[in-house]
Amino acid sequence: MSPSIDRLIEHEIDTLNDHLPESRVTLRELCEMDKPCFNTRCGEQSVFRVEELEWLRKQVPGLYHDSVRLPIVILRRLDYGLGVYTVAGNKIELFMIHRILGYVDLEWEDFAAWKPVERLARPQVQVLRKRMPSTSCIGIVHATREDATEDSKPDV
Repeated sequence: MSPSIDRLIEHEIDTLNDHLPESRVTLRELCEMDKPCFNTRCGEQSVFRVEELEWLRKQVPGLYHDSVRLPIVILRRLDYGLGVYTVAGNKIELFMIHRILGYVDLEWEDFAAWKPVERLARPQVQVLRKRMPSTSCIGIVHATREDATEDSKPDV
């Protein structure tokens, strides 16, 4: 594609992602708030369901409440093919997600030994969004296959 069309597509995708968080908030901080919310990139406030936060608080041991930042941002990866998503977060958040989906049978004490699986398929994302509608959101990432190939090359 031409550079001008690429810039136009990037701008449109950026606009589509205005609902994403400007910054994410720890589970611990959210559980202490009267009205838990976060600011979006476009300056609006988006609220969390208190019952959903309570459910997550019970799913994740207190030791990790400062490491889980919400909302969980699930990225639709156009460069990976149809129906492929990744999670923009840390290993603890990814472990939590896979436990919620039922794909990890390890206990939290064994978390360090877990090998992360970063890609999610559309059906997994649908289950996750159904269980976590206010504490997760979906963004769109546009990259060319060349960009993805460049990122995967080892540094020499």
